[in-house]
Amino acid sequence: MKFSILLITLVLIAGAMTGIAGASVSTGVLTPATTAAPPAAVQPVVTEQPFSTPPVEAVTLPAIPGGQSGYFSINSVPSGGDVYFDQVWQGQTPVSVQVSTTGNPSHSIVINKVGYNQWTSTYNGNPGSGQTIPITATLVPSPQLGNIQVTSTPTGATVILDDIQTKIAPCSFNSVPVGTHSLTVYLSGYQTFYTSVNVQKDLTTNVAATLSPVVTIGSLSITSSPSGASVYVDNVYRGVTSTTVGNLQAGQHNVLLRKAGYQDWQNIVTINAGETSYLSPTLAVMQQPMYGTVTIMSIPAGADVYGDGVYIGRTREGSPLVFDQVKPGPHSLLLTKAGYESYTSTGTVVAGKNYDLNIKLFPVTNPSTGSISATSSPIGADVFINNIFKGLTPLTVDSLTPGSYTIVLRLSGYEDWRSSVSVSAGQTAQISATLLPVPTTARPNPPTQAPTSTPTPTPAPSPILVVGIVIAGAALFTWNKKK
Repeated sequence: MKFSILLITLVLIAGAMTGIAGASVSTGVLTPATTAAPPAAVQPVVTEQPFSTPPVEAVTLPAIPGGQSGYFSINSVPSGGDVYFDQVWQGQTPVSVQVSTTGNPSHSIVINKVGYNQWTSTYNGNPGSGQTIPITATLVPSPQLGNIQVTSTPTGATVILDDIQTKIAPCSFNSVPVGTHSLTVYLSGYQTFYTSVNVQKDLTTNVAATLSPVVTIGSLSITSSPSGASVYVDNVYRGVTSTTVGNLQAGQHNVLLRKAGYQDWQNIVTINAGETSYLSPTLAVMQQPMYGTVTIMSIPAGADVYGDGVYIGRTREGSPLVFDQVKPGPHSLLLTKAGYESYTSTGTVVAGKNYDLNIKLFPVTNPSTGSISATSSPIGADVFINNIFKGLTPLTVDSLTPGSYTIVLRLSGYEDWRSSVSVSAGQTAQISATLLPVPTTARPNPPTQAPTSTPTPTPAPSPILVVGIVIAGAALFTWNKKK
């Protein structure tokens, strides 16, 4: 009996322990051991009725950051600039940049292009969902510089760069803008040497001018059909047709005529001493033109011209500066002149078209110097101001102290042209001279020293003199297409 009671007791204890272990496993939660709490009072068992889930109200959640997008449309003039948006490269202009509508509202934009200053800007704000914010940057050409070193045989010749800077050979011109520049080398008793120099960035271009004793000089009169073709004699730009080029040494010269929409015309012409040779070619139409042409004149003349950041040349009195073989597309233009505000603009060129640009410059406030602009017929005459050689016509001389100046134009085979002109601050005195031929071809020696006496009062101008004073006013810039 006692054994049976003990066995039943053990079975009941094992069953209870199994129930407790089963309940612990079913929860799936491990809890640390705690001090046993006093047993709670036994509650009566209540049977609950089944329940239904109440309806859940709709809740609008806030938009996830970056979940919606807008755009920045970034362009530049000229195009092709590298775009950095928030310090990340996005491509070349024109380019579209996608941004979050709820992201950082402050954005940095940087555009870089070779030959132009870096363009930077900060834009505060984000576009709305699907919205596009346009941004256009006008790039400003940056100076790209090189050097020119000139020697002459014999030494001691006067060297003039772009009708502006004057030095004595051997000499160097430093920090010269990249592009094509005109160089004139003059020495009394020798043929004037002039050439074009192509300056490259961070390089020095060497020019060795071997001067020939003065022998005999002739002229070349050039017309073309159609007119308005740019003229190059021995690869040096000499204006547009119709024109007469003087100061050409007797012998053979290479002549090139170029006009947008027409084939280049090139030939060899022989210049005879004391005579004028004539050319009148007809230009052939180009069926598929590849380039356009831009002709530039400024009021006043003598402005330095840069196209797409590259130096082109100087505007001339009475004859436009020609920027030929311009590739189709957008281009920038910059004009600078001492005593005047810089002028910048942009335009689009179409192949086979000519564009005539007439630009009026603004004078700076309270200018202290003036200018003289001289042209002659024929062109290529030596210009002396107060007996100092300054270059060949057409020519503009800047940075002259106000006062009276003596002007001499000299060309072999023609009589000297003389007059006086008064220069005023902020103004340009314009001189146009028609040179009269003389029977002899002897070339008188030019003056070599400046006068030391006090300048005499300005005499009345000669009948041949045409002097105009140009006061620059509001800017005028017109793109006229000429077929």
